[in-house]
Amino acid sequence: MTAPTFPEERTALAWRRTSVASMGTGALFLSHAVSNGWRGAAVAPVCAVIALMLLALMAFRRNRALLGAREYDGTPQIVLTTVVVVSVTVVAAVIGFTDPVR
Repeated sequence: MTAPTFPEERTALAWRRTSVASMGTGALFLSHAVSNGWRGAAVAPVCAVIALMLLALMAFRRNRALLGAREYDGTPQIVLTTVVVVSVTVVAAVIGFTDPVR
């Protein structure tokens, strides 16, 4: 016999992991911007940091909503998460190709 809240708890934990992962990735992008001396090329990593921090906030709020058993459609959050992750991946690829590690 399983409790009816287990799927919601697993989903909430997945959103929490998404939040923590985006904060860690944002810290790496910020470290890259700082190590390059905040020159013009730091605009892309800083934009990625802002997007990831907004994603972390949204994922954390979704986590809290699921744990509080509030009902609402999560489709916009899933679409936004996908867009942010794909765009940050493109930024990371561009940085990797144009400014390789020395």
